[in-house]
Amino acid sequence: MARIRSVHPGLFTDEAFAAVSMASRVLFIGLWCEADDLGVFEWKALTLKMRLFPGDAVDVPSMLSELAARDMIRAFDHEGKQYGAIRNFGRYQRPKSPKVIHPHPAELSSFLACDGRGVAGPLNHPRDVTAAERKRRERDNRRSGHASAVTHSECDAAEPGRFPPFSEVSRQMEDGGGNSVAKATGVAAPAEPSAVTALPVDWRERLFRQGLASVSELTGKPVGPARSLIGRWLRVASDDARKVLRTIEDAQEQNAADPVAWIEAALKARPAQRSDSLQFTMARG
Repeated sequence: MARIRSVHPGLFTDEAFAAVSMASRVLFIGLWCEADDLGVFEWKALTLKMRLFPGDAVDVPSMLSELAARDMIRAFDHEGKQYGAIRNFGRYQRPKSPKVIHPHPAELSSFLACDGRGVAGPLNHPRDVTAAERKRRERDNRRSGHASAVTHSECDAAEPGRFPPFSEVSRQMEDGGGNSVAKATGVAAPAEPSAVTALPVDWRERLFRQGLASVSELTGKPVGPARSLIGRWLRVASDDARKVLRTIEDAQEQNAADPVAWIEAALKARPAQRSDSLQFTMARG
């Protein structure tokens, strides 16, 4: 099954990428979509031809050899089948919930950049935080009520394994409170005051301000019908505005093909959120 992937702008001026034929460049980008979430694909030239070049008279075996000669991909065998590994795949492709389909030999982990760090040489460009990651980070910060102490740029600059993934830090911040960053990173958190007063969040106001725009974007509906959808979802969610807003955000992140059906199904399956009155109280030392 083909997958949605990201293209780094530095790819087009990369020396190895620019040195191969134009058809091989298209094949290389297409291999990202054919590979599993760790960057391994089945080395089946005929299948790749039918999936990536159904209407073109191209020689896929020669193109694969051309890419391999530039060390952009590597072939390997496993239990009688041939597979290919894509150089530095894990540095630029970071799916939220990776699904491993094909074998991944340990000796190719560095080549695949399974730890997110590209090996030296071609196809290793400075990595910037994508718009989707920035949006996810802002949303996680809103949910947790804290500013993030760990960024992707800091993770990329640190030694491998020093920091957990940003999404995990944000999740621990939300589930475990302010000291969860210290638990996740090993860095001592600043001392908290003995009493902190937090203003309650008006989730209904946020839903009809922030969520309304998201629903219009997801469904293509104008404000009026989008507002009616939110009203219907509130009834499904027993008037839990926070639950509805989060489900809308999740649908946006998942790029749901049928967002209305996706959100309604998720609302029925999702447990109720903690009440605002319990979440926003005065903490006493």
